[in-house]
Parts: sequence; C-alpha cells; structure tokens
Amino acid sequence: MTDHTESGPAIDRDWFAWLIDPLPTAEFERDCYEQRLFHIRRAASPYYAELLSVADLDIVLGSHSAGHTDIKLVRGDGDVAPGEYTNEAGRVQPLDVAKHFDDGATVIFNQLHKRVPALARLCAALGRRFSSRVQTNVYLTPPDAQGFAPHWDTHDVFVLQISGAKHWSIYDTRVRLPLRGQRFERGTPPGKVSDEFELGPGSAVYLPRGLMHSARSTGQASLHITLGLTAFTWAEFLAESVTAAALEEESLRRNLPREFAREGFTAAERKRLFEEKLAFVQSRFDPQAVWRRFTDEVLAAEVPLFTDLFSQRLSEDRLTPRSRVGRRAGLFTEAETDGETCLLRFCGRELRLPAGAWPALRFATTTDEFAAEDLPDCLDAEGKLTLVARLVREGVLQRRPGA
Repeated sequence: MTDHTESGPAIDRDWFAWLIDPLPTAEFERDCYEQRLFHIRRAASPYYAELLSVADLDIVLGSHSAGHTDIKLVRGDGDVAPGEYTNEAGRVQPLDVAKHFDDGATVIFNQLHKRVPALARLCAALGRRFSSRVQTNVYLTPPDAQGFAPHWDTHDVFVLQISGAKHWSIYDTRVRLPLRGQRFERGTPPGKVSDEFELGPGSAVYLPRGLMHSARSTGQASLHITLGLTAFTWAEFLAESVTAAALEEESLRRNLPREFAREGFTAAERKRLFEEKLAFVQSRFDPQAVWRRFTDEVLAAEVPLFTDLFSQRLSEDRLTPRSRVGRRAGLFTEAETDGETCLLRFCGRELRLPAGAWPALRFATTTDEFAAEDLPDCLDAEGKLTLVARLVREGVLQRRPGA
C-alpha cells in the first residue's frame, strides 16, 4: 500500500504515471503487473474527480437515449431484468433507473470512455502503454449496497474511487491469470478472505485478473471507475499462429489419423505426430502476420480524441515553413519502411509515402512539437509543407500556436 500527497492536475501528462503516482511505472510493471494487488491510498482526495462527475452521469442517462447494453442495473443477488427499466424499443427510462437506484441497485455505465473525453484519453494512454484493449465501466452504488457477489474478472482492472467509499474483501485466488473462457460461475463459494481494506475518494487499486473480490459501499453513495485491460495472451498468439499457418498449409488442415482412438495407436506415435506438426509451424510459418493483426487491433481500438478536425481545416492561418505543429495527444502510430515505400499505421488506417520521405515521416511522428522547416532535408521546402499539411488533414499532427 502507498500513501500519496496530492499534486495539482496537469493538462498534458503521462496518464499512466499520473494514475499510479507516486509508484514509479517501471516498479509497477516489474513487481505488480499480472502478479499482485496494488493499493494507493489518498485521504479524502479529489485526485480522480477531474475524470468524471455525477453530473456527467446525469447527462448520459437523461439525454443520450441509452440502451440496456449502455446502462445496466445489478444487485448483489443478480442482475435487474432490462425490461424493468427500458421501454419496448429497448431504450433506458431515466426515472425507472433512478427508482431502482433508490431501492438499492447499482447503476453501471458501460464503455463511458466513448462519451467522456477525459476517460477516452486515459484509455488511449493505457492501451498504448500495455498494448492492450482498454475500456471503462462506471459504477454508481447507493449507500450500504453491493453490486456484485464475490467474483473474479478475466481481465486486469484499475479501480479509481471518485466519491464515497467501498469496503473491499479479497479472497484466495482459485485460478491464476484465467483466460477469457475461464469465467467465474455465479454461486461458487469465494473461499477465505485474504485481505480487507476501504477504498476512499482519490484512492485506487489494481487487481490482476483471477483475483476474487467483492466490494460494498459504506454510509454514502459510491462512484468509481473501473478500467479494464484485456491484454493479448500467449495462448491467443499461439492459437492464432496455428490457425494462420493452417490457412497456408494443407497438411495442417487434414483430419487426425482415422485410427487415433483405437487400441494400438501408441502414445509414442501421438507424440511424434504432435511434434512433427509443431516443428512445421515453427520452421515454416512467419509469425509476423499474427503480431501485425494484434498490433492493428490495438491501433484501431485506442482512438484518440478528434475534436478539432473542422477547425484545423477552416483555420485562416496559412501553413508556412515556420508554422508549428505537434503530434496529436493519445495517438498511437507505427511507422516502418521497406526501402521502396514507407508506411504509417494509426487508428486502423494506413498512409503510404515514397521511401525518400522516411526521415521526415519518422521525425514528424516522434517529435512532440516542431516547425515545418525543422523536418529533415530529405524533402525540399515545398515537400515539407506538403507532408505537414497531409499529416494535419489525416489527424496525425495538430496546428500549434506560434509563429
């Protein structure tokens, strides 16, 4: 556990470092990630309050025509049937949601990062840091209530307490690092309590997947954000590799031997065939295709905020060699060259340029802020302006104030 002294908010920050401050990020990744619970305690702090407020929830509930997949109600003994708070078209009825909240139901706002800019920035930053799919679920729990019975998750979570408090119970781990198919079955006894603590405003806790837990609000309503990190596992990677190899190699698509379930088909022969196929996959299949698919999924999922596309296009300031631009905050890019062309991947999109532009492209996507004339001289003055204008239109760069 770590105690923390409040620090002022920053506009441009390393979001992950801010999230777990004061623990150094390298220490977290070495000693905590996928290994153990980590608890940051802050005394009645508004540290995470800039991310979300109850007023934000009121706007989503009252004006976004949400469906039951967007807003869900639960109690400790199970889910509240969607029909109890939605109309015939499946749209959430705000007054019914509020009534169930009064009666002890927890209100879950699913994937609120798609509606709240600060949460979107945080998810994009964590997705880039962990090469992971990241989403937010927000929980508003009435006083002295429990949303879920003891359970484990099949993804890592960071829980950020906004207001109120919850008493957490941690139980002995049944399955370490469960896969997505190894879900907790409701009604399974939780085992012995191994830890208990209270999560108050401004505090946070990290739970690796598989750690069984439960939480109950105290004497006032509780609002917290859960950041879910669904990472790619080696099991997924190997399964994808074999499947991709089978698409190319007929022998991997053949049926198993007709006699494999009969008497006389020895364990040695089974072992030999298994090793033969694995050796083929290892020696003949290039796994870069799988690395690329997983990378593209991260790039496509972690989309930054594009809140200036029209204003950038309609700006009256003409681009000049001294115009200042910078990388878009939260944008995850990947650039590479094959000697003939260079390729930039971002947000599930691809931008291909002549190979001669490679030094300039690399500079533009790795430098926080620069003037167009600062690009490497692999391009002439006109070429530099053309590249900057293209990257601004594509949303990779943003105009900055200045000469």
